[in-house]
Amino acid sequence: MKRREFLTATAAVCALGKLSSASAATSNFGSINWKQQSGTKLNVFMARHPWQEAIEPEIDQFRGLTGINVQLSELPEDQYATKVAADLSAGVFEYDVFMSQYYDAPRYEAAKWTAALDPLMNDPKLTDKNWYDWQDFFPGARQIATIGGKYADRVAITAEAQILIYRKDVLAKLGIAPPLDFNDLLAAADKIGKAGNISGITLRGGTYAWWPFYGVVKSYGGDFLTPDLKPVIDSSQDIEALQMYADLAKDAPQGVTSYDWDEINTAMLSGQAAMFLDSSVIYSRIKDPTLSTVANEIGAAPFPTGPAGRHGSSHYWSLSMAAASKQQDAGWLFIQWATSKPVQALLQSKGVLAPRASVYGTSDASKMYAADFLDAVKISLTSAVILPANAKFFELMDPLRVAIQQVITGDSTAATSLKSVESQWQKILA
Repeated sequence: MKRREFLTATAAVCALGKLSSASAATSNFGSINWKQQSGTKLNVFMARHPWQEAIEPEIDQFRGLTGINVQLSELPEDQYATKVAADLSAGVFEYDVFMSQYYDAPRYEAAKWTAALDPLMNDPKLTDKNWYDWQDFFPGARQIATIGGKYADRVAITAEAQILIYRKDVLAKLGIAPPLDFNDLLAAADKIGKAGNISGITLRGGTYAWWPFYGVVKSYGGDFLTPDLKPVIDSSQDIEALQMYADLAKDAPQGVTSYDWDEINTAMLSGQAAMFLDSSVIYSRIKDPTLSTVANEIGAAPFPTGPAGRHGSSHYWSLSMAAASKQQDAGWLFIQWATSKPVQALLQSKGVLAPRASVYGTSDASKMYAADFLDAVKISLTSAVILPANAKFFELMDPLRVAIQQVITGDSTAATSLKSVESQWQKILA
């Protein structure tokens, strides 16, 4: 997910929770010999991103801990994604460790571009498993490790949860409690919309509507695909979920079928809408008075529950290692360090939400974020889901986008639109 605008907000909040490299360096880093690859040169490649901005000043800590000479390169996200795929395909990729996204996992693994991390994680010489504590990662974060299908080739470095952000003043004026389930959410959005000149909710209806929609589908007990990639998008649960999504969209600002991250973000920051059902990454921006007109009126709640429970979408950037790397032991030491509890806690103190549950209970987290936001993210991530990545993922999402838009505009019913998607998906996956 692209979050270029978030860089500005991250820089603004970093000063609030800044920790020194020295404080993290004194933390317990387990029982392995971190100097075992001393003198090794390691090439690391990163997209320009809030996580990159936060960890780059701390890499000297890793150099001191290990004696490994890290050579860091970075590019803007669009250029980065193009270069990684092109260089890996051409066999000229010159980096050992690189930032990755799980959408690409099936393709990268099938092409044998990424290295298996399982043997390194299970090697007692390289990993203190009790200290590293793999189970501390949220379920979705653990799931992306093997989403390519055959081996673990990535470790999560960030976490985004689908949560509810709302205007406390608007809800209080109308006597509305923060919605707990989708029926409450729809009723609240309707009431707000009828009460005045502010939209009840803002949500995506454009190209990337499939990301928030998947959380609604899972909460209604539906899914996009079976584990063996058989389409189930026209189930009764999916139809009910799409109808709810379209009903909510009726209470969104006009033009919602062209709304993606930028537009829903702007609608909330500018006070056009009272509620926002999307990624938690908005929080630092919407609490920044230099960017937001409603900074002092913001509350947060977990993703609403549906008939099948609470299962909002989540998203994670990750670190992977090139299969062609000749420095895999040193590469794993870097990945292990960067994703460890002390380093993740340090980065969260700078405004980058961590994929580890334990980090949310630290004192630095409570200084950085309001309690309701931390609770909303942690509760949502505990049962959050990730989209079913596969080699034809983006090809599948295009007809689904069209279907969502057709139902929002009233040009088709949920049942008819999803039946069409089912048919198209069967042909794509044949």
